[in-house]
Amino acid sequence: MKKIYLVLSQTYSGVSKTIKIFTKEKYCHASISLDPKCEEMYSFGRKYRYFPLLGIFKQEDLNKGLFKNRGALMSMYEIEVSEEQYKKIVSKIEKIKKTNKGYNIIGLLLAYFRIKLHRNKYYCSEFVYEVLSSKGVDIYDKNKIKFTPMELVEKNFKKVYEGEIREFIKTI
Repeated sequence: MKKIYLVLSQTYSGVSKTIKIFTKEKYCHASISLDPKCEEMYSFGRKYRYFPLLGIFKQEDLNKGLFKNRGALMSMYEIEVSEEQYKKIVSKIEKIKKTNKGYNIIGLLLAYFRIKLHRNKYYCSEFVYEVLSSKGVDIYDKNKIKFTPMELVEKNFKKVYEGEIREFIKTI
């Protein structure tokens, strides 16, 4: 068995505060990590720190960007997967990295109304859901539509950390 990690975060940026107003949830960003130290962590997010409307697929770093905001929070969940599932997760991440067309800002806006826009673009929780519901991985039911980061953890995954990002970094 292998382990992957679902990381939810709240950085208190202007965009995350706005998303929080609409979702009324504690966390507004979702990432997938392939290791417990979050050194290999992937998601869709802003390309430039001060321009939130242009987003891209990115390998994230808890020591950089918005994660460094004072008091930024995270919640980390451990998911056990088979060797085969792990390989498919890595393959799906690589495929999306190579073929994506950018950030799904329209899809993010439509998510509030529970409308899914099918395109080769993703927002953060949509990306995580797509990877973890892909063929052969099947952690999520592909027929369901998940939109918010908090809806990703409805499956009672094992929570391994919750608190400030800077405190998590001190422990690794």
